[in-house]
Amino acid sequence: MGELGSWLIRAREARGLTLEDAERDTRISRRYLQALEAEQFDVIPAPVYARGFLRSYSQYLGLDPQEMLALFPREEEPAYTAPQPSPRPGTRQPPSAVGPARPAWRKPGPPAPQPSRPGRGARPGTPEAPFEPTIGIDIGVPVPARRIKTDPASQTRSLAIAFVAIIAVLGVILLAMLITRMGDDSSSPAPGLSSNSNSDDPAGEGAKGSPTAVGTKVPAGASGLEVTPGVVPNVTGQTAEKARLAIAEAGYAVKERHDKSTQPKGTVVQQSPAPNVELQAGLEVTIVISDGP
Repeated sequence: MGELGSWLIRAREARGLTLEDAERDTRISRRYLQALEAEQFDVIPAPVYARGFLRSYSQYLGLDPQEMLALFPREEEPAYTAPQPSPRPGTRQPPSAVGPARPAWRKPGPPAPQPSRPGRGARPGTPEAPFEPTIGIDIGVPVPARRIKTDPASQTRSLAIAFVAIIAVLGVILLAMLITRMGDDSSSPAPGLSSNSNSDDPAGEGAKGSPTAVGTKVPAGASGLEVTPGVVPNVTGQTAEKARLAIAEAGYAVKERHDKSTQPKGTVVQQSPAPNVELQAGLEVTIVISDGP
């Protein structure tokens, strides 16, 4: 196999094509394509057909037809001539080893300058080959692109991965929306509740029965004293009635004791725990009420 056949085979294999593909696309017989790659040109009927097939096949493979034709062996005559009946052997002419039914190639002439590789311009001095029709390509056969083989299993796997990714993204979006909505609901006040306290409610309770926060001063109520829920009020020197109301407004129970004192009767002279002490709601606050001198 010479340089011409090597170029044809490498170009076909680089495109991932078989001889069946080339035969279908170029409409050239597979037998002739094999002859071109093996450089067995005697299989092809005549040199003009061989050059036409070579031009079409090289263009189909993406090679330069002129450079491939430069590698084609030249003959003494441009084409085959019709076989002539050979004269009978005589004394003046020796018998020919080639019969009339077996045409053969002519002896090739001196080799023409050849380019080192396809893709470069022809060397100066190389005679330009005469125009010959391109067989197969000239009749509308498209030059095929490189065929890419696809795996159905890989396509199915890619579709499954894309579907799972879309579901995951939608799930994240829905979860973010749900968390945002729950945060908005928890920050807004519940229906029927008011954030403002009602100073007229006893025992430090606001409107609608909501308790007042511990440590928040409540305006004077029925006792007439400023009371802070969770803090023992100062009722020393107040009347027993005001002391009872103030202690109840602070959230405590009242425990009373009576004792004689120089203070007017009915006046609180002592209390326990001491005023302004934080105490758990519901515990007892003891007051000592004067019975007079």
